[in-house]
Amino acid sequence: MPDGSDPRFLGTDLTIKPSRYTVLVPLRGDRHLAYNTMSRAFAIWDGGDLDRWTALCAAGALPFSHVYRPFVQGGFVFNAEVDEIATLRASYDKVRNNDGHLMVTIAPTLSCNFGCHYCFQGLDKPLTRMTPKVREATRAFLLDRLKGARSFHLTWYGGEPLMDQQTIWDVSAAAIRHCDDNDIRYSSMMISNGYQMTVPVAEKLREARVGKVQITIDGDEATHDSRRHLTSGRGTFRRIIDNIKAVTARELLKVSVRVNIDGQNEAEALALLEILRAEGLGIRNGVSVYFAPVESVAENAGGCGDCLSKTGYAETENRLHQAAFEAGLMALPKVPRFLGLCTAVKPNSYVVVPNGDLHKCWDTVMDPARRVGSVMGGHRRSDAPTEAMWNAWTPFDNPVCGDCTLLPACGGACAFKFVHNDYASGETGKLPCPSLKFNMAEQLFLRASAKGVVDEGDWDPARSPTVREDGMLTGQRHTMDSVGAVYRSLQKDAAASPA
Repeated sequence: MPDGSDPRFLGTDLTIKPSRYTVLVPLRGDRHLAYNTMSRAFAIWDGGDLDRWTALCAAGALPFSHVYRPFVQGGFVFNAEVDEIATLRASYDKVRNNDGHLMVTIAPTLSCNFGCHYCFQGLDKPLTRMTPKVREATRAFLLDRLKGARSFHLTWYGGEPLMDQQTIWDVSAAAIRHCDDNDIRYSSMMISNGYQMTVPVAEKLREARVGKVQITIDGDEATHDSRRHLTSGRGTFRRIIDNIKAVTARELLKVSVRVNIDGQNEAEALALLEILRAEGLGIRNGVSVYFAPVESVAENAGGCGDCLSKTGYAETENRLHQAAFEAGLMALPKVPRFLGLCTAVKPNSYVVVPNGDLHKCWDTVMDPARRVGSVMGGHRRSDAPTEAMWNAWTPFDNPVCGDCTLLPACGGACAFKFVHNDYASGETGKLPCPSLKFNMAEQLFLRASAKGVVDEGDWDPARSPTVREDGMLTGQRHTMDSVGAVYRSLQKDAAASPA
């Protein structure tokens, strides 16, 4: 660790305590990787550092001395007179309740030209698009919500959003014009299957200030085409690759390639990385890759017989991250900050579907009973209680999240799995803990290895892993019972709230 010769701490009478958000990964010999999920400081501790840390933990709190200065600088220790959890919660609430930033996701259609068997929206999708009346109401809703805003982020979603391009061009133009006239920062991205992402379309998306597009490719050509084909059964892989090459060569868009992982396609995902590299695609020209587990989320989805367990996916993700980094398709994996602060839990964030219904989460767009309002006006008895559950949920109010070392990074992860726990199925669909809960040590080691401060010989198979025979490095995980208890509490409180 650094020597900590910072004049700010010279002569201080500070009393310090160990930060509850410090994660230690034992290595061979007497070294440890040390990471604090609140400060995001990352260090390698030697035996002396660990001795000082152990003494501080045993005492609970000690007067500050120069030997602890590096710990103070890294945020591994905290002022003993300050409530660390309250400090974190204040930071979380500030970000969550930022009324100066509006986030809206618009699904101009839920129709899709693909027939993916695992789609959480189901295979029988409606063909409707936004009517001019709903389009105008959506525009009016945005302009009203932008009053007093300093920034606005618009995400285009579906179905496949490019199946209703006119809505994209019309609504984007109105929002951009309003933001420019009122000095509001504007940004936009799209989630697309990439099949219609041609150069002419990408040029219009650039005019609409869409800076990035997320496109899913599920492995090599044969695997992808067996999973993500057109509704006619025709393959899509080659056209998607050609589209990505064309739009990034012209620097029209950045592309994030999402690879959905289950128990059947790890080898094929690795093959995809090699294909992308061979095609000349990588971070250097605006193409990156990230991985996500296939989950059985909604009742009308096609099921997930091949879904990986939480620990199984975390182990697979470790190998994929290493390969993607080496292929130049992924930057060093970073531990997130408040992962769970998505659109769904922010009061100033909504999802708009083709008929004008407002939702809080992408995962409920196929179920009108779970809406929270409508851009068309009108009120349903169920709207207010549903939104009340989203607004009431917080990771700080349940003991598993509240006591978790990863809370500053995770932020409760997927609130949908608490608020609508009745809607999902199985471990992957119902349990919220992210993969980081199950591979934190491995992810930190990958980062340290990429920086050249550790090598394979430093990893201790018995002591270093996140999941070990004597328990998890990251502590208690959520279970069906713990998440169900939160869900029932939210339901009870929502039922008591005024409609």
